[in-house]
Amino acid sequence: MVAAMINAPTVQAGALLGVVDNQHQCSNPAGHNTPLKWDGSPETLPTNQWLPTAARRYAQLGFKVGPLNGKVPLTPNGFKDFTTDLAQVQAWWEKWPGANIGATPPKGMVVLDIDPRNGGWDTWVELGGLEVPDTLMMLTGSHGLHYWFTLPYSGDVRGTAGEGVDVKTHTGYVVVPPSVHPTTGMHYLIAHWCTPVVLPTWLRAHVYKPLPKPVQARRVQLGESPGAGLVATVEQAGEGQRNNVLHWAACRALEDGLDLTAELTTAAQSIGLSDMEIQRTLASAANTVGRAA
Repeated sequence: MVAAMINAPTVQAGALLGVVDNQHQCSNPAGHNTPLKWDGSPETLPTNQWLPTAARRYAQLGFKVGPLNGKVPLTPNGFKDFTTDLAQVQAWWEKWPGANIGATPPKGMVVLDIDPRNGGWDTWVELGGLEVPDTLMMLTGSHGLHYWFTLPYSGDVRGTAGEGVDVKTHTGYVVVPPSVHPTTGMHYLIAHWCTPVVLPTWLRAHVYKPLPKPVQARRVQLGESPGAGLVATVEQAGEGQRNNVLHWAACRALEDGLDLTAELTTAAQSIGLSDMEIQRTLASAANTVGRAA
């Protein structure tokens, strides 16, 4: 099994609360200045207080949280109602004390959700994910992992990095410890609690959407057809036909969507037409094509 290739992390004391043990202080994963220090651990709190306590702790640390029925938000507007407001969080878990906890990744962070049921570990190995820097890491209730990273720069992010590896940002949410998986009945656990590190270089092409290709303006370069042929025709026009030829060439250029104003003007000047004549002829061509349209 691919998962066996990856060393199983050691779950720290207090992981059922989504915490490290209360003898330690760690950097705040949500990016706030307040250090992480928890009031209790599973050994000192009754089990019916694990979820409400953890929800409040996440909110205190700056994570927007909300109650879940399994994995589905219980709030009217879904995860958009998630908040750091402690009074609201308290009210939710008084109403639904057994609700799981959903958390929205802070803006500028990304969570890679590896789901082994959908081939996530195989995809992770294909992406090169056997070695991962120390970062915030949570075990899911389905034997998967949530890796938390900070984004190195702004840009559009994909919804998935491959089969079984979802990408979650502030536009969504993840289930966090000590929630209980609705199918397996297993707790989500914290495997490593620290400030998320910058998304590794080897993952960026799989997380960010490719930049759009620049749209090339349709500007004709001399020497290219058909614009060059129209300009050459004007340059070869004899006396008595110059205005008619310029008008014809200008109409053809406009019909083809070509911007040849500068080139046709130069060509017309080279055969002796005045600037006023050129402007009138080009304006007439524009009117002709406009009426035809």
